[in-house]
Amino acid sequence: MLSDTIFPLIQLPTDYTSRRATKRVDLEPGQAVDLINAHGPGCVRHFWITSKLPAEIDIEITCDDADPQVKMKLHQFFGVLLGKDPYRIESAPLKLLPKNGYNAYFPLPFQNSCRITLRNTGQETTSVWSMVNWQKFDDEETLTPYRLHAQFTEEKPAEPLGTTLLGALGGSGFVAGLFHAVRRHDYRDMIWHTGGDTWLIDGETNPHVLRGIGSEDVFGHSFGMYPEMSAWTGAPHVVGLNADCSEVVTYRFFGADSVRFKSSLSLRFGTRANDMESVLYYYKAAENDPPAANTPAEWILTGPFDCQTRDDFERAEFPETPEKEWPAAWEWGGRHLTAVKTAPELTWIDFSRWFRRDATGNTGTQPVDAAAYAETVIEAQSDSEAVLRLGFDDWMKVWINDELIATLRHDDGFSAVEVPVTLSQGENRLRLKLSNSDNVEWRCWAFSCVILTAD
Repeated sequence: MLSDTIFPLIQLPTDYTSRRATKRVDLEPGQAVDLINAHGPGCVRHFWITSKLPAEIDIEITCDDADPQVKMKLHQFFGVLLGKDPYRIESAPLKLLPKNGYNAYFPLPFQNSCRITLRNTGQETTSVWSMVNWQKFDDEETLTPYRLHAQFTEEKPAEPLGTTLLGALGGSGFVAGLFHAVRRHDYRDMIWHTGGDTWLIDGETNPHVLRGIGSEDVFGHSFGMYPEMSAWTGAPHVVGLNADCSEVVTYRFFGADSVRFKSSLSLRFGTRANDMESVLYYYKAAENDPPAANTPAEWILTGPFDCQTRDDFERAEFPETPEKEWPAAWEWGGRHLTAVKTAPELTWIDFSRWFRRDATGNTGTQPVDAAAYAETVIEAQSDSEAVLRLGFDDWMKVWINDELIATLRHDDGFSAVEVPVTLSQGENRLRLKLSNSDNVEWRCWAFSCVILTAD
């Protein structure tokens, strides 16, 4: 087996027969064509497409007779975002060359079959030319289980102090890369001051996180985004520089540093009130669902509260009183706040989604020197013993039915801990208090909670 030169986690046989599927077709409105309909085992190594009306074409990629793993506009798949005409892209897996030369080098392994389908969604007939280069392996070969997926997301406009979800994925796989585009409407701060990226990984099995700073840093730029491109990072479309930047499309691809997930992954970017578009590319093992995890279905979040010192953290705030005594609203950092009722994302609660810094300063900054509370109810069929698996960093307190059962410190970064608890038959109120400071994961203010029981 040989590791792929772009994504080394994909390993394929070295012995193969080289094959090519070539097409030239006039696509009428609504008509579809298969650029390749191959039978495996095999792997598509490169495909090239050109058309005079590429914006009117959808692409679908289906491997092994599953539902399409890729289904979006051709422009979106190739990172042409914000409704722009094609621009040059020069990255390792995707290259867009003049004029309308769409080249993809994502490996597309398949065990039984592979189809790449184009559909004309416009009102005019459009000509399409294509070449698909692929490798045919011996019938006895069993290939990697990883299959390419891609998904497009958009928010127009996004929340002024929120986050946008690029993907909440279940199963086992790795992220290969992403495009991220912003059209600026919110001029309170620079276009890239959105809070960066938050990766919440494997909450069901081994909770851990990745955190970025500003979005220009995530994409390898420094103090702004500039029209530069490389194999792994770049910005193919930039309008205005520095404080005058009003539009940007940027990418980052992960090769040797692909982001692995073994049970699940949630990826979000911070937002301001701008138009956001993103494309997430990932490989996922076929027929691999996430393991079942017992996590609370709903939480009530309250905060933030100032927390610069240990004494501040030990101070009892109103969420430690009965809920009927809580105020209807409160002020913090120039913002008017109320309690938030929310479902977890996978096993995670991210306070930063709800408690971003005030709107008058750098709106990309995560809250720091702060603490907040999360409460939920655990149902128990009988008096029983259980274990809470909690992943977090900084300081945490844990109560069951208003009894403090644990005070925890993760001063050296994010890690998981298991806390034994005694549950009574019926409803049990679980309360957590979590602080946030400048730590290894750059102010990540999230936790994962899974309940482990004997049965």
